[in-house]
Amino acid sequence: MLRRLHVEDLALIENLDWNPSSGFTCLTGETGAGKSLLLDAVGLLLGRRANVDMIRSGSDRLFVEGLFSLAGSRAADVVVALLAEQGIACEDGELVIWREVNSSGKTAARVNGRLVTAQLLRAVGQWLVHQHGQHDSMLLMRKEEHLALLDAFGGDEVDAARRVYQELYDLHGAAKKELSVALQDKKDRMQRLDVLTFQLREMEEARLREGEEVHLGRLRDRWQHAERLYSVTRDAYEQLYDGQPRCPSVLAVLAELKSAVSSAVAHDAELNELLEYLDVAEVHLSEAADFARRYKELLEFDPEKLKRLEDRLAVLDRLFGKYGASSHEVLAYMAEAAAERDRLVHYDETVVSLRQRLDEAAERLRAAAGSLRHKRRSAAQVMERELQAELERLHMPSVQLFLRVNPVAPGPSGADEAELLFSANRGEEPRPLARIASGGELSRIMLAVVQVLAGRNPVDTMVFDEIDAGISGRAAQAVADRVAHIARHHQVLCVTHLPQMACRAAEHMLIEKSVDQGRTATRIRTLSAEDRVEELAKMMGGERVTDTTRQQAREMLGAAQTG
Repeated sequence: MLRRLHVEDLALIENLDWNPSSGFTCLTGETGAGKSLLLDAVGLLLGRRANVDMIRSGSDRLFVEGLFSLAGSRAADVVVALLAEQGIACEDGELVIWREVNSSGKTAARVNGRLVTAQLLRAVGQWLVHQHGQHDSMLLMRKEEHLALLDAFGGDEVDAARRVYQELYDLHGAAKKELSVALQDKKDRMQRLDVLTFQLREMEEARLREGEEVHLGRLRDRWQHAERLYSVTRDAYEQLYDGQPRCPSVLAVLAELKSAVSSAVAHDAELNELLEYLDVAEVHLSEAADFARRYKELLEFDPEKLKRLEDRLAVLDRLFGKYGASSHEVLAYMAEAAAERDRLVHYDETVVSLRQRLDEAAERLRAAAGSLRHKRRSAAQVMERELQAELERLHMPSVQLFLRVNPVAPGPSGADEAELLFSANRGEEPRPLARIASGGELSRIMLAVVQVLAGRNPVDTMVFDEIDAGISGRAAQAVADRVAHIARHHQVLCVTHLPQMACRAAEHMLIEKSVDQGRTATRIRTLSAEDRVEELAKMMGGERVTDTTRQQAREMLGAAQTG
């Protein structure tokens, strides 16, 4: 539920704070005063597209912030889970969402202080607010939208069947693609088989081993520098162990040093620690001398072996240039090529197997499509009855709506199409809604759809932007009554020009423009009881308000509040 809205520099709005009530709030005002700007601000918080034209003239950015409460919301668990996936905490069941758009076109959004994408805002926003405007009635004109409405009404049962169908649809598509690849032209298949046979023969003859190039590279480096390595280890051995006539070995010098220290220990026992260090040093130096001796004795340099090694590395380099950058990649490619060759060699068996797999996938898909269609038709029957009841409440007793679900070619959403058929008078043949329904009829039908979906809708806040356009008289009163009925279980924010709608609201907000220091700005204020009478009188009679219209406004308001 929207608890607070703060807006800065959005078109005509310079600075605005609003704390909407939890029930039915109507927003009225002259055309062009900026009523829909508040709903645009809410839309920005829900991840709707923003552009620089929305920024107030003379400003370099617009800013919108909203506080939403999840307390008691049926959608709370979903919203909390979505945010938790992004590491965003939702303490005390509250969300603070803000959105900023600067003059360069860049936007930024935060949820509870954390930067988020517009995509996440949309994912979260669909569980916070549902917005309905005049254009929503036009959605009813598009037959492809009717299936989505039916699925929304069908709820979890239809949703589960659709998910099963979609998984099988993807599997069927994968099987169909694999068979298509297998059914390539025979000439292409034989050419590919020749290529694979040549490549595999080349790789198999190389007898490549995993990591071979690393070992051979190290061995080549050693053999190429064998002379230097021998010289270094020989000198190390001589200096450590043999020594020279005028330069005793390191171990000999160390032995003399140990002897001197050992004789001095008798005068100070603390020198024992030094003697221990010298013992350890003698052990390590002896091991070093032994290692140097063994290394130089085993070190070999054979020009013929080096040549063979170079030849082997050249073979590997050719393989790496064709099939992969390392032995690991070449061996992986070799395995894939062998598998592909086997499929081509056993082409007939492969095709039979793939056809069988595709047939099985198609059969499972048909069964899933049938199950989904059955659930959709069951939901359509219930939705028809509930829509008919709503239309009677909206003073359309002669109108009949039929929701037909017919089979079509399988697609991502199923093998069905749904269409709302409309009959303006009983006994007349129902026809597609888009062909014969008037604007006022479409608005009321859209409201009926919203009403029947509302009971299955976990979203707390419903926004209506002039959904009553094109309606007057008794129909307007009926529409107002149904919106008020929705407000019993939802927070409702409604932009309207109808006094019948405005008088049913628990809170009446007036949107008006004012000029300050040559600048026009939109303001919002809550109307008192008397101001509300005055505004309703204007809505009924225009700018010329009389005592008669005021009295009519009081009577309308009194009847609405007690009804």
